[in-house]
Amino acid sequence: MSSDEAQETTSMVDSTKVVKKRTSIMDKIKEKQNDQDFQQKLGVGTTLILEIYRVLMGALLIAFVPQNCNGQICSMSENLTRDDVLAKTAVGTNFTTLGAFLILYFIEVKRENKMINYLEVNRFTPVDNESVGECLEKLPIAKRDKLLQYDAYYQKCGYISTIAFVLNAIFSIITIYNHYLDSKTLTVLLTNLLFMGSKVSDVFSTVNTKKNVFYSAYLKNKVQYNDVDPDKIHLLDEDGEPRVEELPEDEDVEVEVEVVESGSVGETATEEV
Repeated sequence: MSSDEAQETTSMVDSTKVVKKRTSIMDKIKEKQNDQDFQQKLGVGTTLILEIYRVLMGALLIAFVPQNCNGQICSMSENLTRDDVLAKTAVGTNFTTLGAFLILYFIEVKRENKMINYLEVNRFTPVDNESVGECLEKLPIAKRDKLLQYDAYYQKCGYISTIAFVLNAIFSIITIYNHYLDSKTLTVLLTNLLFMGSKVSDVFSTVNTKKNVFYSAYLKNKVQYNDVDPDKIHLLDEDGEPRVEELPEDEDVEVEVEVVESGSVGETATEEV
């Protein structure tokens, strides 16, 4: 083979490798797009950005609602640095509420990731508390306990955040009323309260469930995780022994046994167990 032919052959081989590599990358992208866990995490990340904006506007009411300072709109620093006790209390509840909701979001994301990694949304299996509890038995004990632990944390933080929201709304409304400017004040105040109110309502409906009912906090239509992720199924029982699917009692099973004798044709016998 001449050097030109060898060079041409090498070039064709390299081109084939490039095509295979590109095909492999495209296959991986398509596989990710069809992966339920990837789609769910992508949805959580996108929604979380909007949630952070909502909690900032809804918690820091004193800072963002237009108020009156000598006939003009107060600056943010003027809103936050008033000397009266009520205004200082309102600012304190604003930042306390912000902190409570940031902690809530942290636990919310951790809980959501645990559910995405360990569980599946399966429309062919029951969604009641008892049935999902039976499915959870397939998980390793450590993973199951961690999942239930974060769900309990989320429930407690949800109640605390709700109380913080109510107190924040009361103190902020009184303070803003004392520095009322015009219709913009009322419009922005109601909008921001609705921002937080809808979040509080979502959290309450998510956490106010039975022990084994896991609703997503981010995915649309309140998706319920009701089955275990296939690659997280634990193959050992609680005693560390391999799981064995036992046959129901009093059930006869026919087993076909092929008998092969030397020098004769094999015969098939049926044995009842």
